[in-house]
Amino acid sequence: MIDTVPRPDASLPELLAARARHASDTRLALDAVIGFVVLIVSVLWRGPGWHLFGSIAGCFFAFGVWGIADRELGERAGADIGTRRGHALLLALQITRVLAVIMAVIAVFVVLASALGIALGRMIS
Repeated sequence: MIDTVPRPDASLPELLAARARHASDTRLALDAVIGFVVLIVSVLWRGPGWHLFGSIAGCFFAFGVWGIADRELGERAGADIGTRRGHALLLALQITRVLAVIMAVIAVFVVLASALGIALGRMIS
């Protein structure tokens, strides 16, 4: 794996990818586990602002899962994957990364919509 510093004009996805690639395994695992637990608790709780807490937790979960999958792909890229099982594993890791990105995008939109809804309050027309 090549450690690179993002460009000064890097986009948000590039900055997040660099941050995930420089994070420790423990940090990524904690982000994924704690994000998942808080997401489940907030969905079951359904108290005031549960969607905001749940979507923020979803962002952390997606970040951790993406970072773990990206790290595994980076470590396995140089290895000789000549078996059918090796190709299936690489495909599963790539799909996991894509699903984590999709979840993160949805979670960010829910965070923004929830924050806007909380800021505006109840509107009666």
